[in-house]
Order: sequence, then C-alpha cells, then structure tokens
Amino acid sequence: MSVMPSVLVIEDEPALRRMLAFTLRDVGFDVRTAWNGADGLEQVALQAPDVIVLDLEMPVMDGRTFYRELRDRGLRTPVCILSAYGARKAQRELSADASVQKPFRADDLIEKLEQLAGRATPRRP
Repeated sequence: MSVMPSVLVIEDEPALRRMLAFTLRDVGFDVRTAWNGADGLEQVALQAPDVIVLDLEMPVMDGRTFYRELRDRGLRTPVCILSAYGARKAQRELSADASVQKPFRADDLIEKLEQLAGRATPRRP
C-alpha cells in the first residue's frame, strides 16, 4: 500500500478552503489546511507536507511573507501559488514551483500537485 502524498492548503476563504480539501482528498491526497501564512508555518512545523497550495492575499501573514519565511527556514517543500491576480508573475518573483490562476479548473490544480508530489495517478473516467 502506497503512502498518500500530503498537501497543505493555505487559503483564507473558508468555502474555497473546504472545496479544495474535499477535492484533493477525493483524489488521494492527505490534506491539512491553514487559514493564513502564520497558521501555515505552524502546520509545517508540526509536519512538513509533500506540497503546499498557497494563496497570496490573506490576513495576518500573506502568501509572499509565508513563502519567504518557509525558504528562510531552509524548507524546500514544493509550492503552488493560487491567486486571482498575477499568479504566474508571483511564481516567477518568488521562484515558486507552480502557479494556478483563480478561477481555475480542479483538474489543472490536481495535475500540478501530482507532478510536484512526484506521483502519476491514473485519471478517473
């Protein structure tokens, strides 16, 4: 039996955070969530995930600050930026591993996360 890759979803919008958690669990990810960057750093300290989905615009600690703090701590966990504004530009600026522009198709996000987590999962019909 293979171990499910873990993903940490850091998103301040409750409905989107729940939808992402449900969708990613449905395709076999072990999902944890955080509602801002500070909460995300606490989650990473407890157990580093295989991949992180990171919103940029959040209260308390935004995604850019979270990303820089993660890297300053020497953690190289792959990060997929999730943003309504300039996701690819932010990916380049931060040297993040991937990005998805909101609104997005769940399949596009799943495909990127599977690549980042280093697994190829057969697609459901």
